[in-house]
Amino acid sequence: MSAAAKLRLREYEIVYVLAPNADNAEAERVNAKVTEVVSSFGGKLLKLDNWGRRKLAYPIKRNARGIFVYVKYVAQPGVVAEIERNLRIADSVLRFQSTLINPAVEGEVAVDPEDVKFTPVAPAEPEEELSYEQRLGLVPSAHKKVQVEDELSALDDELDEVPDLNAEPGAGRGAP
Repeated sequence: MSAAAKLRLREYEIVYVLAPNADNAEAERVNAKVTEVVSSFGGKLLKLDNWGRRKLAYPIKRNARGIFVYVKYVAQPGVVAEIERNLRIADSVLRFQSTLINPAVEGEVAVDPEDVKFTPVAPAEPEEELSYEQRLGLVPSAHKKVQVEDELSALDDELDEVPDLNAEPGAGRGAP
């Protein structure tokens, strides 16, 4: 294998999902490990984006939400296997997906320093714990109850504004 083939860089992207209860320190630790592996393979980060907490399509390890992180980088071949090995080891990583974008990156790659800054993970807001009956939809949750009560009061206000059709004709108009 020639030296030129060894030094050929490839462009990749990876999206990994952290557990929703992961704090900022844990997210920074996973990000630092990914950055370290990329640099050890002679690569550079191009973009690092914290997409925040999002709802998962299906529960993973009993989690309905996860913290999504997107990383785009260039590095030598073999980097994906090492990054994925490190993500498998991390307890807070639920899932990850790597993709090859460009198999042969030519020339020097420009990196904007603002694109590789890691946005801190926002603290999780406490979620309402639903009972078994509420999860099945047999009993409305407290949030739904308040929402339904608000809708009923709005409808009641609208009914107060509707004229009474059963009233005597001419009543309330100042009869002669």
